[in-house]
Amino acid sequence: MAHYRIFRTLAVAAAIAPMAFLAAPATAADSVAKIGVFVPLTGENAENGQQIRKAVELYVNEYNQQKHAHKIELLVRDDRGEPKTATNIAREFAQDKDLIAAVGSFTSTAAMAAAPIFDKAGIPQISPTSSHPDFTGLAKYAFRGTPTQSIEADRIADYVADKLGGKTAAIVYRQDDWGNSAAKVFQKSFEAKGGTIVAAEAVAPDTRDLRTLVTVLKEKNPDSVYVALHYASAAVLAQRMKAAGWNPKVITSTALYTHQLVELAGNDAVENWHVPAFFFAESKEPVVQNFVAAYKKAYDQTPNAFGAVGYDSIAMIGTALDDVPGSGTEGRKALGDKLFEVQVRGTTGQMKFDANGDIDKTITWLEIKGGKFVQAP
Repeated sequence: MAHYRIFRTLAVAAAIAPMAFLAAPATAADSVAKIGVFVPLTGENAENGQQIRKAVELYVNEYNQQKHAHKIELLVRDDRGEPKTATNIAREFAQDKDLIAAVGSFTSTAAMAAAPIFDKAGIPQISPTSSHPDFTGLAKYAFRGTPTQSIEADRIADYVADKLGGKTAAIVYRQDDWGNSAAKVFQKSFEAKGGTIVAAEAVAPDTRDLRTLVTVLKEKNPDSVYVALHYASAAVLAQRMKAAGWNPKVITSTALYTHQLVELAGNDAVENWHVPAFFFAESKEPVVQNFVAAYKKAYDQTPNAFGAVGYDSIAMIGTALDDVPGSGTEGRKALGDKLFEVQVRGTTGQMKFDANGDIDKTITWLEIKGGKFVQAP
């Protein structure tokens, strides 16, 4: 089956030095499928963007060692997770007649800013991590590798109310499209379960002093805190909560399954935090073990969920490409149509886009214990 093919030569991919990925030797394929990748390689989300880039390059190196209709070539750009930069990159990609698809961005805001430009050019776009509900509605061929916040935040609210017995909650969320949607869905779902939201506090992306916010929330005394932030801000929040001697149940979004959170915050500050994930590096699933082993061998680093979903997202394109006769502008429509049909048994679960370009996956609940992520009982 086509979708199992992507895992057969992970050992070969892992044996090649990381710097060799973009210069992989040509295969028998005469056609080149050029794919643009735009993620934050610098800035506050650099670690997550780098994980996606590395995973995409790992897949492409493996793919180019096999016999396929096309050889994949990558064009990688740093958008810093910023919508303005993402828009400029999208315009660059749209003007490239050899480019057949785009992967990016990491943030919903950046992915959404680029989507109309790709739509006009007919370029299929897969954002591995854009979970804002509106993203896939912005273009005919806009796809996502992760469930929407309508699904994720709703299930998190269920977990807080049903599993943890939460009755009152505060929300701390990133002030952008993603954070706003996460907070809105969580509040609606938690209240529908009979819970009470005592506060909802937005955190600007560049905010680094959260002492006042923690003081205000501590006074309201919720039994649970839902955190929809990226790792840099979440680490600061954790340190401020520890300094204030405040220890409610903390439940995060899937964005915080990353070792950067623990490294920046310190083990004690995030001890017992509850973290949902669509990928768990310690899983015994063979497809996960193979990917983790290859990634570690290539980069001397454990992949996080963003690397995993980046790998699965580019795998969807690679699988679809074998049934696309043309490349560049000639192949865009055929690729876009094919992406609605293909399936990949990925490291983050079954990859299959619905008619809207959306996807669903199963959450694995983790807890942070002694600086490590472990499966929750």
